[in-house]
Amino acid sequence: MQNIEKKTKLGVSGYRGVWGKDLSQQITFEYALAFARIIKERGQRGSVKILIGRDARSTGSLMLEAVKSAFIKENIQYEYAGIIPTPSILLLVKKLSYDAGVMITASHNPKEYNGLKFVMKEGIFPTADEISEIENKKNSLEGKKYIKSTETENINFDNAKFRKIHIEEILKNIDVDLIKSKKFKVALDPINSAGSIIAQELLQELGCKTFVINGEQNGDFTHAPEPRPENLTELGKAVLESSSDIGFAQDPDADRLLVVTEKGEVLIEEYTLPLAIKNVLNKEKGNVVINLSTSNTSADVALSLGAKVYHAKVNDSDVIEKMKEVGAVIGGEGHGGVIYPPINMAEDSLVGIALILELLAKENKKISEIADSLPKYVFKKEKIPASLDVESIYRKIKDKFPEAQIDEQDGLRLDFADRSWLHIRPSNTEPIIRIYGEAKTKDQIESLVTSILPQL
Repeated sequence: MQNIEKKTKLGVSGYRGVWGKDLSQQITFEYALAFARIIKERGQRGSVKILIGRDARSTGSLMLEAVKSAFIKENIQYEYAGIIPTPSILLLVKKLSYDAGVMITASHNPKEYNGLKFVMKEGIFPTADEISEIENKKNSLEGKKYIKSTETENINFDNAKFRKIHIEEILKNIDVDLIKSKKFKVALDPINSAGSIIAQELLQELGCKTFVINGEQNGDFTHAPEPRPENLTELGKAVLESSSDIGFAQDPDADRLLVVTEKGEVLIEEYTLPLAIKNVLNKEKGNVVINLSTSNTSADVALSLGAKVYHAKVNDSDVIEKMKEVGAVIGGEGHGGVIYPPINMAEDSLVGIALILELLAKENKKISEIADSLPKYVFKKEKIPASLDVESIYRKIKDKFPEAQIDEQDGLRLDFADRSWLHIRPSNTEPIIRIYGEAKTKDQIESLVTSILPQL
C-alpha cells in the first residue's frame, strides 16, 4: 500500500520548505555540504567550481550564506551569479563548463517558502538516483553544525555578464530583425524577482517598447506567485492601459511563462506551450514531448503540423530525458514551461517570450487571433488531501473505466475515445493528490471528474 505523506526531503523539483519551519540555514548547509562532497568525489580535475544563483526572496541571502559556507568548508571554488533565473543557471553551467550549479529558489511556491535546486555539470537537474545519493549523503551529515564563514562576505560578482550570455544564446536562434521590424509593445510582470532585469534586457534587444509592472528585484510578490489567470488581473489591466500587443508574466525563478492578449485576456497556462510549438514546427519538423498532465491543445497543434507526440512524467527533468531519447525539437509542460533544445535544455520563460514574439511577427496577426485558432478544450484541476492509499484508488478507477487507454508511468492517466482524459497523481511538491482532466465541454469534464470522486 502506497500512502502519501507530507515530505520534507529532496525531490524531483529540489527541496522546498517554509522558512523557519522545515527550512533553515542549518538545513541549507547540510544539503549544500552533501552536494559539494558528491561533486568533489566526481571531479575529474584538480579543482571543482560551482555556480550559484538565487531568486529575489528575502530569505535567499541567508541561504546563500549557508551554501557558500558549505563550499568553503569543502575547499570548493564557487562563483555567484546574483539574482538570476533558474534556466540561466542551467544554461550557464553547461556553456561555461562549471562542475555543477545551485539555484536558491522555491519556484512558484508562496513567499513564505524557499528552497534549493541542484544542477549537474551537463546543465540538467539530478536524476532520481542522484537525488537519492544527495539525500543519503545529507542524512549522514546531520549534526554538522552550520557556522557562518567570514569569507562569504563582500563577494564581488558580475550579474550582467551572466545575463548577457543567456540573452545572446536566445538571439542566435530566432529572427531578431523580423521581430524588431514589428516594434511590438509588450507589458511584463516578472513579479519583482529573478526575471525582472533580464526579461527587460531581452525585450530591448528585440526592439520592443516595454511596460513593466512588478519589475524590481526585491522579492515583494504583489500577487500569488504561480502564473495563472486568476493571479494576473493586474497585468491584464496593464496591457489595456499601455495599448500593448501582448503581455507576459513570469514566476519568481522565471522558468514559467503566461501570455496576455492585446484585449487584456490572460490566457490559461496551457496556451503558452502550443504557441511555442506552433512556431518551432513551422520552422523545423520533428518529435514533440509533453507531460501527462498537459492539455491536448499542445498535442493537437503538434499533430496538425506533422509531429509525433510523446508523453513523459510530470517533471521537467523527465520531459527532458524523453526529449533526448526521441530527439524532440521542442517540448515542455502545460504550466507554462517551454523547452527548446537549440537554446536551452530547460524550461525557460525567456525562450518562450522570444519564440512567441517570433510567431506573432511571422503570422502578422494579433495574439488573440492566434490564440482563438488553437484547438479548444475545457481543462480542470482539482486536489485532495494526500494521506490516502493511491494504489487502491487507481484500481477502483481502472475498474470503473475498462474502455479507457491506460498510462501508469506517473500515477494514472486515462484517455477516452472522444479525446477527453483524466490524470491522477501525487504532487511532487505538496502533500496532495492532483487530479487533472480535460474534455471538449465544461459539462463533459465536470461529469468525468465528479464520477471519480467517490473512488477518492
